[in-house]
Amino acid sequence: MLVNVVRFLFSLLLTSLVLAQPRPSLAIQSIANVVEIADVGKSHELASTLETMGYRCVVPEKNMWVVDQQSNCAVWIGKNVPLEMLRTVLPEAMRFNPHLKFFYVVGDRGEKPPQVVDNTVHVGGNIEAALVKKLNIIDQQEMLAQLEKAHSLEDLHRYLHDRNKPKPEQKPAS
Repeated sequence: MLVNVVRFLFSLLLTSLVLAQPRPSLAIQSIANVVEIADVGKSHELASTLETMGYRCVVPEKNMWVVDQQSNCAVWIGKNVPLEMLRTVLPEAMRFNPHLKFFYVVGDRGEKPPQVVDNTVHVGGNIEAALVKKLNIIDQQEMLAQLEKAHSLEDLHRYLHDRNKPKPEQKPAS
């Protein structure tokens, strides 16, 4: 009899634990997608806002490349990050960091990043990396318009690829 009572209580406990688990929203059903935010400005507020929308966010500790919003003005976009996620995350990122001006799909120029990068949006990439890659500045309003206009993720990637083609270097007049 005591064994049956213990089993019953144990099953009730397990059932209550399972039912108490929060159900993931559509945004995080694929646990692989993550928003990584450089620890500058209002990064923690941005993370909190995106988490309430159901996105998984990480704010890594500062390092020597994380200086301020003006120096951390790039967004690195993983090739597998869904368009709908970008349509939510990027406007919020721009609202919290008005200095964002470089937007790049990681691997677009043949780089082979670790697989985890393919499913990550990194907000606050360092300007030095953008300058080394010779990325072009993209106005935030233009970027927002392209996010709305894109019919597919491939459309957005194509736009970013075309916008980030390095401009030919001008030779000084001699």
